Amino acid sequence: MEEFVAGLEQTLRQVINFDTNDQIKEATSALKTKYFAEANCVPALVHIIQTSPQKEIRQLAAVELRKQVSNWWTALTLDVRTAVKAKLLEIILSEPESLPRHSTARVIATVGRVEIPANTWSELIAFLFQCSSSPNAGHREVGVYVIYAIFEVTDAFAENLRQLLELFSRTLVDPESQVVRTTTVQALGKIADFIEDDQKEEIAMFSELVPLMVNVLQQTLTDGDEESAVKCFDVFDQLLLLEIPVISKHVQSLIQFFLSIGSNKAYEPIVRVQGLSFLMWAVVYKKTKIQRLKLVAPMIQTLMPIAAEEEPEDLDEDSPARLAFKVINTLATNLPPQQVFPIAAEGILAYMQNPEPLFRKAAMVTLAVLVEGSVDFIRPKFNELLTLVCTGLRDPDATVRRAACMALSSLAEEFDEEVAENHATLLPL
Repeated sequence: MEEFVAGLEQTLRQVINFDTNDQIKEATSALKTKYFAEANCVPALVHIIQTSPQKEIRQLAAVELRKQVSNWWTALTLDVRTAVKAKLLEIILSEPESLPRHSTARVIATVGRVEIPANTWSELIAFLFQCSSSPNAGHREVGVYVIYAIFEVTDAFAENLRQLLELFSRTLVDPESQVVRTTTVQALGKIADFIEDDQKEEIAMFSELVPLMVNVLQQTLTDGDEESAVKCFDVFDQLLLLEIPVISKHVQSLIQFFLSIGSNKAYEPIVRVQGLSFLMWAVVYKKTKIQRLKLVAPMIQTLMPIAAEEEPEDLDEDSPARLAFKVINTLATNLPPQQVFPIAAEGILAYMQNPEPLFRKAAMVTLAVLVEGSVDFIRPKFNELLTLVCTGLRDPDATVRRAACMALSSLAEEFDEEVAENHATLLPL
């Protein structure tokens, strides 16, 4: 076995260190045909993860182990499986580097997918609760991350939902570790998928955690931790899609919070875009709630100044201004026009009087994105709107004129006959 382990580790080292494709292919082929063709590769990879001094080797071994566990786990004897499970829990507590640690967590999750439903790894849940409540921040990070990794691949812990939600009410306010707090948010995003309609108590418990999740996201933004913020944004996007009402009573505060992110110029554009993207999907999935809470006016009034910001030259690049227009369009196409158009029209008229070209441009583009959802409502106002567009077409600034062309194009799509009747005015412009 020692010779097998040494040869396997040497081949893994070759995969990492070789610099030509042919050499890497040769080493990869050797792994497949010589080492990964038998069940012994599982304990051998575990040994390498535990003993190799090179973090890249430990990382690659953990990645490969996850695949080989799927292939060979049931072929291993009970004694070997028991030993591997124990070693994995030792490794994950002692691994100092995050990448090998995360990969090892995913190995544990893969083993757990088989062992937990069969009730053959009863010590795992106790181990994870112990880790997640440990006075050692590193151990808490490990415990919460493994729970997250398990819920990525199986619902095996679904019967422990209440315990987990109680645990997460503590880890969401971890006093030391942003990693613990952010990973808890990610784990909650996965757990939410396994809560059923009739689990009223679990739904209520989860709902109580939403403000704490918002605090975690706010802290990542305050700290300038963009990577953690993006992870949290993804979870809030997922919560919008759920049929269970975990965020129902928080819709108003969530809309206000994400509007504040989208409008805050101190944040990086990518962060503001994520905040505005949440609002766009909120309009689609929570439109009844948005109408009932009378949130349309504050949304449009906050979005229009964002729409008046500079846009990047690259037409494919998202920016706060472009997302603001998308949210306004989503409001127009998902909500009754009488709730959207009059409020936006006030802003359009005011912005057309603004000496700053970007505001006049924003007015014209806002009109362009409103037309699609408001055809019947704006039909009686067509002549007034066309006059406004003509003003835009005469604007001294080229960006405003171009935006007015967009508005005219939107009108022409829906009001082709009316636009044709005004060809004598429009064509020269």
